[in-house]
Amino acid sequence: MAFDFIPNQGSDDVRVIVVGEAQLLPFIMARNPSLGVDAASGYLKSIEQEQHAQLTEDYVREEVMHRQAIALGLDNNNYNARRRLIGQLEYINQAFIFNSLEVDEHELVAHFEANKQRYFVPQEVTFTHVYFSSDSASSDRSSSNKDGDAARDQADVELAHLNNINLPFHLASSRGEHFLYHRNYVNKNMDEVASHFGASFAASVFAVGQPQGNWLGPFQSEYGYHLVLLSSNKEGYVPPLTDIQAKVLDDLTRIRVKEQLDRLYEEVRSTYEIQIAEPGLES
Repeated sequence: MAFDFIPNQGSDDVRVIVVGEAQLLPFIMARNPSLGVDAASGYLKSIEQEQHAQLTEDYVREEVMHRQAIALGLDNNNYNARRRLIGQLEYINQAFIFNSLEVDEHELVAHFEANKQRYFVPQEVTFTHVYFSSDSASSDRSSSNKDGDAARDQADVELAHLNNINLPFHLASSRGEHFLYHRNYVNKNMDEVASHFGASFAASVFAVGQPQGNWLGPFQSEYGYHLVLLSSNKEGYVPPLTDIQAKVLDDLTRIRVKEQLDRLYEEVRSTYEIQIAEPGLES
């Protein structure tokens, strides 16, 4: 085990762990960055003896592990440890900024107006379809083309029949062949439809316009031909702010927090003298 190889530090002090209010208050605040000194002190005084003992043991365990890690030199030139420390500092800063941040109605409206395209809801369609496969058991190209022609012919005949009997949306599954994906598509945008049928099919369906209650097609996809019954075709739109206020507030809050984190970093950075060595001149 790693503990077996800890070198003797040459001082009894490193083997003494003092635990009192002075140690536990920073420990409590580190665990909950939103707590100030007064709140942490109040918490420490309010907990039961058993909780106090557990808190003390948690502190001791962490302190022991920390000292052992340092004794092993794990804090020296360890990039992962470095990133963890940076992450902890950023987390603490972010928590304090977040808790003190206030966004007023004017800021919210201004952000929404300046970023409307971010909240744009693209055009969506709802439809069902009857599918005819153009797959061929033969690998011969001419045979495959004939099979595709046959699928198109089947679809043409079926289109007339479906419109003649006025087949409703919910009975579409009783006609045609089994499709690889779904039979019904509800409130899907063009990218979603294209991912199942191909871009050409999606563009054709989205260009249909408002539904008239009749079956349309045949539309060719990457898999064959489809007859489509369009139930709705909703144009793209930007929702009113009242409908998406929580999302807009969340977006604006993240932006403001990042701005303040960057500002804080620049303030701290300005306290350092940065010396950048010229290439090839490092000692």
